[in-house]
Amino acid sequence: MKVLLCGDPQQPSEYMYEALEALESRGVSFERMDWMDDSSPTEFRNVTMDMESLGPGSYDTDTIAANLDGVDALVVHKAPVSRELITGADLSLVAAARGGTENIDVEAAVDNGVTVLRAPGRNRDAVADYAVSMLLSRLREIPFNHAELSDGEWNQVFDPDQLPPDVRTMTVGIVGFGHIGRGVARRLAGFDPELLVYDPFVDDEDIRDVGPEPADLDTLLADSDAVTLHVRLSEDTKNMIGHEEFERMNDNGYLVNTARGGLIDTDALVAAVSEGAIAGAALDVFDEEPIPAGHPLFDLDGVVLTPHVAGSTRDAVLGGPRIIASQLETYLDGETPAHVVD
Repeated sequence: MKVLLCGDPQQPSEYMYEALEALESRGVSFERMDWMDDSSPTEFRNVTMDMESLGPGSYDTDTIAANLDGVDALVVHKAPVSRELITGADLSLVAAARGGTENIDVEAAVDNGVTVLRAPGRNRDAVADYAVSMLLSRLREIPFNHAELSDGEWNQVFDPDQLPPDVRTMTVGIVGFGHIGRGVARRLAGFDPELLVYDPFVDDEDIRDVGPEPADLDTLLADSDAVTLHVRLSEDTKNMIGHEEFERMNDNGYLVNTARGGLIDTDALVAAVSEGAIAGAALDVFDEEPIPAGHPLFDLDGVVLTPHVAGSTRDAVLGGPRIIASQLETYLDGETPAHVVD
């Protein structure tokens, strides 16, 4: 089998090869290229975010097609795999070394008998780590203390009413109980808080088996001292946390979002923090990225902001190709891989 590894600025082909090269012992040979490798992070982000709505057919795939002579399998990260590319090649398999396949014309692949693989959960540990880190950072006011100390201020508070609680005494609500939500629950369990979970697609007993207690969203919001979001953005979940939800939350509570910016009504969040409906938030994602200069979120004292980096670790970059490598081994054995898309 001859495989083309088509990397990009977020996941270069050299790292794909690092994760997949062991397959050479199975007779697999590799060619490498990188799509948009000369683009800036902003340019690449804008193109790949637009692809989620425009689809892969809206992009020029000629440079990729030019490297497909004699290739049996194409492994990409976010490069477009259009119908034109698929029909013009002789591929048996296309793999996305990421959870989603928005950059692949899956229908065209199925029409042409091409197997499509994906790599769900590649950055689940990275995001779960980061979500807990953001919660702890906001709760213990670490960024604010650092900023004050950097400005020459040595501020210590001794009034118990102005001090944060121990995590052990808190109730933390986890919205969404997939790979990342479960990872957050396992990590937080070591701090021994009460954990609540809202996920209408997971059985209550499955939630209890991990440790948390299942709850409906209204109960979770009302009873939690902190809420962390781990659901996909869809028509059903867009702005799922808005004015009414903030009114239900504890006025000493915090909201953490490392999932998708569109899950939160940003205007409602700004109002909630400004008016004291909640104590603050920690956000890694925004409905507009990059967040524009002068955005009202920057003026809020109780908010910690980071630039969509929760999933950015070396292991997460290598995780997608490693998952694909495992599935390719299964494919070479004549069996059906775990993450076939159809």
